[in-house]
Amino acid sequence: MEIFDMADEFIAVANRLLEEEQKDLGQISAAIRYAAARFSAHEAACRSGDLSVDKEKALGWYSEQFNKMLDENLDQHIEMAKQR
Repeated sequence: MEIFDMADEFIAVANRLLEEEQKDLGQISAAIRYAAARFSAHEAACRSGDLSVDKEKALGWYSEQFNKMLDENLDQHIEMAKQR
């Protein structure tokens, strides 16, 4: 399964919470960010020999990854808005 397919599964859950259960968009987004942070911390702990030593490096790497992904997705939304 590709990364985008897996991401689409999480997005489908978020859309269901928004559309079918009328949950708050901000709360759904916060929950997804929290889940991503929590699972990323788990990944970092599993990959590190000493997380207390590697913590700053992990924070930098995960922050850089998130910023790249967010930047790409914001650009996509900007382009979609131009086409309306």
